[in-house]
Amino acid sequence: MRGNLAATARAALTAACAPGGDAFPAAPARLDGATTVVVADVCVRGDLGFVLLLHRRKDGCAAEELYFSMRDGTGAWDAPDHLSGGVLRMEPTSPRSVAAVLGGRVLVPSVDSETLLYTGRPQGDEGYEPVRFHTVLADAAVVCLDIEDATPGAPDPGPVRKPLISRIALLALLPGERFVVRAVVRAGAGYRPWGEPFDVSGTDPVPDAD
Repeated sequence: MRGNLAATARAALTAACAPGGDAFPAAPARLDGATTVVVADVCVRGDLGFVLLLHRRKDGCAAEELYFSMRDGTGAWDAPDHLSGGVLRMEPTSPRSVAAVLGGRVLVPSVDSETLLYTGRPQGDEGYEPVRFHTVLADAAVVCLDIEDATPGAPDPGPVRKPLISRIALLALLPGERFVVRAVVRAGAGYRPWGEPFDVSGTDPVPDAD
């Protein structure tokens, strides 16, 4: 099973980074009686790629698994490594279960894990840095997230729009990063923000050596 999940994660990264690639044909976006693995979201940070998968366990419970990969010298993705996983606190195919977790809110963020990974950046400890992962559960009306980089000293190019392919979005933050996240819904032929924004942050940056 783990090998099949890793292959699905690699296919999702390849599809997401193909020219014009916004779709993830590696798996459907909904668990059902015939589908046991779906791609919940893909997050690419430069040459680092992260994939959140949902799958149906043999006991019938829905679970999530987080995978990580890096691009090789040709730009292709290495075989993904499994970082973390566990049973979901809801049944993703049940609107009642999802609504209970949302509790009337538009978005519900959570800090799911933090892992020391090789990023290759010079500010890391021999290239290794703690990467913090946040997941966001979204109301069915939310079609994308606007993500503004509020990291101190970062340029201000405006928010990046992240489309949603499921009800769960994945965010991966490097040390010192801070993002402001807002839900976006359709409004006629366009889009509009909905609800209050919230902040997510990475770990504290490592102080510069004297």
